[in-house]
Amino acid sequence: MVLAAMLLRQIRVTGRLISHGESSGMSLSGRLHSRSLRTTFIRRKSRINEGDDDDDGTRSIESTRRPHLLATSMRTHTCGELTAAHVGQQAKVCGWVQSVRAVSDTLMFVLLRDSYGTLQLLAEKSRISPLLFDKQKKIIETLSVDSLVSVTGTVAHRPEGTARGEIVIELLIDNVRVLNTAERLPFNPHIKGNLPSEDVRLGHRYLDLRRPDLQSNIRIRSKTTMVIRKYMEDNGFVDIETPTLFKSTPEGAREFLVPTRVSPGVCYALPQSPQQFKQMLMAAGFDRYFQIARCFRDEDLRADRQPEFTQGVDIAVPFKRLTFGDATNRYGSDKPDTRFGLEIVQIPHIAQESYTVAEALVVPDGAKYIAAKDMAPITEMIRASQSNCESRLTTAHKVGNQGVSGLSKATLLRRWLGTSGTGLDDGKAEVQRVEELLGRIGAKRGDLLFISERSTHVTPATTTLGRVRSMVGKILHDKHVIEIPEDRYEFLWIEDFPLFTRLVDSEDGQLSATHHPFTAPAEKDLELLYSDPGKVHGQHYDLVLNGMELGGGSIRIHTAELQGYVFDKILKLNPEVQARFSHLVAALGHGCPPHGGIALGLDRLVAVLTGSQSLRDVIAFPKSKNGRDIFMKSPAVATRSQLAEYGLCVVEKEPAKEP
Repeated sequence: MVLAAMLLRQIRVTGRLISHGESSGMSLSGRLHSRSLRTTFIRRKSRINEGDDDDDGTRSIESTRRPHLLATSMRTHTCGELTAAHVGQQAKVCGWVQSVRAVSDTLMFVLLRDSYGTLQLLAEKSRISPLLFDKQKKIIETLSVDSLVSVTGTVAHRPEGTARGEIVIELLIDNVRVLNTAERLPFNPHIKGNLPSEDVRLGHRYLDLRRPDLQSNIRIRSKTTMVIRKYMEDNGFVDIETPTLFKSTPEGAREFLVPTRVSPGVCYALPQSPQQFKQMLMAAGFDRYFQIARCFRDEDLRADRQPEFTQGVDIAVPFKRLTFGDATNRYGSDKPDTRFGLEIVQIPHIAQESYTVAEALVVPDGAKYIAAKDMAPITEMIRASQSNCESRLTTAHKVGNQGVSGLSKATLLRRWLGTSGTGLDDGKAEVQRVEELLGRIGAKRGDLLFISERSTHVTPATTTLGRVRSMVGKILHDKHVIEIPEDRYEFLWIEDFPLFTRLVDSEDGQLSATHHPFTAPAEKDLELLYSDPGKVHGQHYDLVLNGMELGGGSIRIHTAELQGYVFDKILKLNPEVQARFSHLVAALGHGCPPHGGIALGLDRLVAVLTGSQSLRDVIAFPKSKNGRDIFMKSPAVATRSQLAEYGLCVVEKEPAKEP
């Protein structure tokens, strides 16, 4: 496993950057004398917990620590650190029994595992007294999988022809003692190809965490956070902890409320991020601050999201930069995966309204590779995407000898052609116009063509064609038509975001903050803030890797006057809501310096470093897909007395009415 150590050496800011922590992750912020954010990533190889496959095909974990640090009163060595250099020495080890194999009445093998690797134990009658062997044999025969034992013995070379890779030693048993006999396990964590469902494993997380893969992931996470802290300390940053109990403020995501006995109806809120606290620290003069902060958001879960989370190879440098407009126009997403092509093409000349965008996605030979069963989920996604205003209408067409298929009256192509026919053979001019369009977007016979129309009034983080591109890319990759290399890391800076987003598909729709209401407008657009705020860009930047947002940050508003104008005149927050930010506005008005920063999602970063598909594989005790801790059985129902103490009562939800 390659750990890209010195992660924060990759993020350099021209000027003095402060760092702050957002979410359960790593966040940087600082006072700036220059706005230029420059980033480079440096590759560091750090072999952590890697080893060779043992008899059962599982990976042994190689200890990188010095022996005296791991020795205890119960062991002299771990299972993963004994080598040929220890041959002839006495050793005492402890671990879980992975398997027992009786070759004959006089020869038995035990595979022992601890958190650092596996070790083969050998009980042989010819080398000890028959009475002692019989005693050992009796104990070994009763061992169940994952029983815990203590073994004393002599390190020896494996017989010639039985060594496996670098594993050339075994431990000849002198004495074996059972520390704890394991009852029948719900599942065997050592059989990789026969694991139960994720919910079953989460319900017995202590067993699941015995798997070498998860052991390695958690240790790499620990190494990563230690590297981060060391780097930040060496570069003059101050690690400051911000409160876990805050108050509810409208920053975008739904919050977790924490009732208190102070008075009925009074609640804390768990912080979505230390956003406001880090700005207070900037105002206080801590010009270099960082934090690995736990953040909480009451959102629907997915593989790359948890309700509580941590912010915090050869790599091409400097990273590519894309504006938000380029990213959404070419890839249909503000976090595009650029490891494969399938770029979206803008076709503005066929747009039917001045406030609409017309665009196309050409899938080469798509009619051949995208089957009807592949189109079904794409069609369903398009339908849902249109209902979310990501597009007005998106249609699919096959390119053939006679033009394109599927030209119903409602399609953008038919409306552009301006006729009510259903084919293209009723006019040479019409055929010519279609052929010119196909030539312009690079479409040929046998291709699959998606045409989409969306409104300029809606600011799309992801467009319908962006979703189509991702789905089609996966289908073609699975069918070996295109390659999306897993070992290639395409880092991107996404910049020049719109500062505000319209809530509805209307030119007069109310504006909301695209990210949060504290981002500073781009200096070039400052005058537009007072005349046409919908066209203002913000000083926000996201760091994206292979279609995943690793983190984001911005330069903040640092004057009370400008912050108050955004709250009152643009976002039109009512006085009650503005009062929740009175502490922030007051701090900005008392000599707050210009400042900004970035927050990196530590959970996602470790998932990338370990090649894990889910954040749950890099968190020791994660929540399930529905936000529950299956093992600890939380959240739990509060008792009547608990509710009464906090002045709460439960209001049953009314069942949804059938249409």
